[in-house]
Amino acid sequence: MNSFLTWENLTTYTTFIAIVYMIVEFTKELKGIKRIPTKQWSFLVSFVLLILVHIANRTFNVIDLILYALTAISISLGSNGLSDYNKKAEEKKDAQV
Repeated sequence: MNSFLTWENLTTYTTFIAIVYMIVEFTKELKGIKRIPTKQWSFLVSFVLLILVHIANRTFNVIDLILYALTAISISLGSNGLSDYNKKAEEKKDAQV
């Protein structure tokens, strides 16, 4: 990465998944958030971030909220899959030691 994160960076699916994964991993143990299941928390993070990206890029439309929600589900599942993959890789590494 040659520059800091920008709103335009967040328009790619892969980057968005990575950022949602980072936010969720960083915040999921916080006091008020701990009670929320990780799947739902990652969806909420994705949905809010999608809305903010569209507002920042001046492409936000209220009619598109359903599309943002569906996309947030996809991003959430991708982010959770990344989390599951990392956990399994770490468990495998621990088992080999």
